[in-house]
Amino acid sequence: MATFSRQEFFQQLLQGCLLPTVQQGLDQIWLLLTICFACRLLWRLGLPSYLKHASTVAGGFFSLYHFFQLHMVWVVLLSLLCYLVLFLCRHSSHRGVFLSVTILIYLLMGEMHMVDTVTWHKMRGAPWDLTVSRPLNVELPRSMVEVVTSWNLPMSYWLNNYVFKNALRLGTFSAVLVTYAASALLHGFSFHLAAVLLSLAFITYVEHVLRKRLAQILSACILSKRCLPDCSHRHRLGLGVRALNLLFGALAVFHLAYLGSLFDVDVDDTTEEQGYGMAYTVHKWSELSWASHWVTFGCWIFYRLIG
Repeated sequence: MATFSRQEFFQQLLQGCLLPTVQQGLDQIWLLLTICFACRLLWRLGLPSYLKHASTVAGGFFSLYHFFQLHMVWVVLLSLLCYLVLFLCRHSSHRGVFLSVTILIYLLMGEMHMVDTVTWHKMRGAPWDLTVSRPLNVELPRSMVEVVTSWNLPMSYWLNNYVFKNALRLGTFSAVLVTYAASALLHGFSFHLAAVLLSLAFITYVEHVLRKRLAQILSACILSKRCLPDCSHRHRLGLGVRALNLLFGALAVFHLAYLGSLFDVDVDDTTEEQGYGMAYTVHKWSELSWASHWVTFGCWIFYRLIG
């Protein structure tokens, strides 16, 4: 296998990935960006309002034509139809219902091939903009709580609303354990994955209560999650606050590296086919002297001492 120097690696990355990506992206959106910039510039000028609105409408029609050509008529037709419904129902309290039914009928007609399939697929915007994770919160975390809530947003939302909140009557710690146990079951309950998730339960709980106690004592914004703008803490953005948040962030990275050590890409084929069993999990963490678990235990002792 050929080896690359650092300079050759970055050169290949620049020429084979970054530049083509930027070029293809600009090829797709440069005209739209130009129109947006021109409209923004016109609105900054002291022109009459009707000229500003007319220029915006013209820019919108030109953008539609650029992307859809003559098929833009279907988008314009839907807009006019919606305007007509709102105008006719302007004195009715059910105009929202009428508008929804109108749009639904129009969409169903489009799905039944009133428009050719390729064009309709482009206009309806099939790729939904659904945020699944927040990678920056995982790679540069504020806390382990932020990591587990940003890793898989739909799963986190479901577990929080339908498991954690219903289990709170058992107590906070018990609710956390039940939530991570449910997550382990949903992931197939392999031993190494269950070990990671249950370890996360202890780590996130101890981190949460410790930072909450320290935030109360120091009156500082060092909670596991970012404080609201109107929080009652006296110290918000000072050097000490930033240092403590960086310290806990570094501790979260340490926990992530420790827990991620179980997912070894260099493991032999037999182990990979049989799965990561209990022996492999215990052996792997024993090699690391159970460091993360001991650190978590130490944080819990410190929390009890300052309580």
